[in-house]
Amino acid sequence: MLSGRIKTLMLALMLCGVSLCCFSQTVVLKNNFLYDATLTPNLGIEVRLDKKWTAGLNVGYQPWPFKDTTERKLRHLLISPEVRYWFCDVFSGWFLGANAFYSHFNVSKVNLLGLYPSVKNRRKQGDAFAGGIFGGHSWILSPRWSIEAEAGVDIGSAKYKEYDCAHCGEYYGESNKAFLAPKVGINIIYNIK
Repeated sequence: MLSGRIKTLMLALMLCGVSLCCFSQTVVLKNNFLYDATLTPNLGIEVRLDKKWTAGLNVGYQPWPFKDTTERKLRHLLISPEVRYWFCDVFSGWFLGANAFYSHFNVSKVNLLGLYPSVKNRRKQGDAFAGGIFGGHSWILSPRWSIEAEAGVDIGSAKYKEYDCAHCGEYYGESNKAFLAPKVGINIIYNIK
């Protein structure tokens, strides 16, 4: 009787393994080259939910410069969950998606595409929350590798403290700012299974 249960369990495990193999491209890892251009290490993971839907999580972290006394800085942590609808098969062809993001930032003496013109002269440290929509296309290069391009827009709000200089300056107060930000990416993708 015990051997019958073991055989049934082994058969069930084999069927699960076969179904995972047939359900191609279940989990992928990705890296955004455009985010790398800001010297921000980043990594994303995306999982297949069914034939047309995926869900993912992208993380970027820029800890440098490490010294607080450095005047020019773009330190931040970004966490962004997303969902995608694929028009053909998942991880191939055209897609539409929605995302949210949270970022903790500490920036000074950088140009942020006109978002915060005063960052050129002051330091801002705080948190931002946003959400948006995007679309794109993915091209399969080999059974394990793909590349994709995506573009969209996020709308959000940032709450931050403002200082005169990078480390020791006069505190000017706390502010809130609504913003509209582009979401762009050229991602290299590795298919785990």
